[in-house]
Amino acid sequence: MESYSVKGLFVTGTDTGVGKTWVAARLILHLKSLGLDIEPRKPVESGWTDEKESDAWALAEAAGKTDKIAEICPNHFKAAISPDRAAEKEGELITIASIYRQCIETVKQEQFLIVEGAGGFYSPLCSDGLNADLAIKLKLPVLLVVANRLGCINHTLLTLKAINDNKVLVRGLVLNDVDGLGFNNSMNNDEALKELTNLPVFCIENEPDSLANNQALDELAMLVKSTK
Repeated sequence: MESYSVKGLFVTGTDTGVGKTWVAARLILHLKSLGLDIEPRKPVESGWTDEKESDAWALAEAAGKTDKIAEICPNHFKAAISPDRAAEKEGELITIASIYRQCIETVKQEQFLIVEGAGGFYSPLCSDGLNADLAIKLKLPVLLVVANRLGCINHTLLTLKAINDNKVLVRGLVLNDVDGLGFNNSMNNDEALKELTNLPVFCIENEPDSLANNQALDELAMLVKSTK
């Protein structure tokens, strides 16, 4: 594989709809506050109707780079289905190699690359690969976003096994309370995940600008900034 030394992070999830974009966009804001120049990428997005309503736009806006939306998301398709099938439906062929180039070709050495995948780690991404294949090609550490709900421990452990089997570094877990269940209950998903994974777990409440969220994102940004 090519050697690629720009610092960055690959944001993936245990599934679709776990809040990857929300987490990635807020993380970008906190990394910017630490002085980093962020280059976001959402290299493939399906279900695209209006660029200003897209996941890519949310990342671009957080980074202050909406003028570079075509660079941030070079492949977007109307059908709200898996990206590989959405591309096929529109007669487009995208590959891991082409997406890899689009992710890195304009990123400068001093910039920090944030790449958000599509769906889960093993979700199909293009004609010849999964999100996992792009993460491996980029050689970036992974941030795994997990929805705080019943069953998430199983989903998390399975996803971590897949990531570890592919020899990709995991930077940490974000337990995102997308369903508003809260953390002070009998599930104790955060405590269980800390014990079972020995990874940093950052809890995000279902209140966007809460003090607890800002504190968690500050801590996450500090950890991510130290990524080698």
